Amino acid sequence: MLTLLAFAFLLATVTSILLTPLSIRWAHRWGIIARPSPRKIHQEPVPSWGGIAIVLATLVGTFASWGLMRDLPDQVLGWLAGLLLIVAVGTFDDRFSIAPKVKLFGQILTALLPIASGIRIAFINNPFGDGYLYLASWQEWLVTLFWIVALINALNLIDGLDGLAAGISFFAALTLAFLAASQKLFLIAAAFAAMAGACMGFLPYNFHPARVFMGDTGAMALGYLFATLSILGSVKSVAALSVFFMTLVVLAYPLLDTIFAIVRRWLSRRPIFSADREHLHHRLLDSGMDQRQAVLMLYALTLAFCLLAILLTSGRS
Repeated sequence: MLTLLAFAFLLATVTSILLTPLSIRWAHRWGIIARPSPRKIHQEPVPSWGGIAIVLATLVGTFASWGLMRDLPDQVLGWLAGLLLIVAVGTFDDRFSIAPKVKLFGQILTALLPIASGIRIAFINNPFGDGYLYLASWQEWLVTLFWIVALINALNLIDGLDGLAAGISFFAALTLAFLAASQKLFLIAAAFAAMAGACMGFLPYNFHPARVFMGDTGAMALGYLFATLSILGSVKSVAALSVFFMTLVVLAYPLLDTIFAIVRRWLSRRPIFSADREHLHHRLLDSGMDQRQAVLMLYALTLAFCLLAILLTSGRS
């Protein structure tokens, strides 16, 4: 099975390496360019549709490995439909800069597609004792909707420095591939391995100084993939619940950064969707670090959370 995961990872990596230069060409052709602005770090226009290469590479690695296992999750059509919709929303935003409320509406519609197909959080650990708390149907919909939209925005908000979101996603996806495989959730493990490979192939073009950005297309798609793969195909399984909670751990940095941003804006009576330069990566830059130093620091933070997830899983076993 490790051979299959390696196959998914390598195939997605090679596909991403080959498709990213094409995504740069497509971005120039269709005018999907990130222009400099006071709240952005880069000083020159940069193609901003590299996310399409990440998504396509992930799909190639995922479906090639799933085909070798001759098995597909029952919810695959709803999952794929949601992925295509969030890519469309991200592409539209990268090209035309849509209003935050419109983007949120698109994220909610995106989340409803996999939920309707059966990708739902059915139970959670009992915080008051042993066992699990099983959710009513409406609670499954509500909790899962919040989870998917939260991760879509968490990955999107940290995409502010060259190589940051892609690198964080690489480490998180690789860790989750290992953890899912250790729980014998091989379909999910293969998809996470493909995600890690897609981010790895993209990073040489995206690390500072970046030749291409993933844009909202890539950042929101990665958030969607993390959210749905953490529960896809095994929503009634205790093993899947473990992977779900480990996703919370490995993505603690973007999730906490998002929570702090919401609280910060609420306390200052600003719209919670308003942009600012107060995220952790901005603070690291303000402290005197350059982009590479700040990104490497946040890589180290994510690796610490990934190690914690592995230790927690090992201790539980």
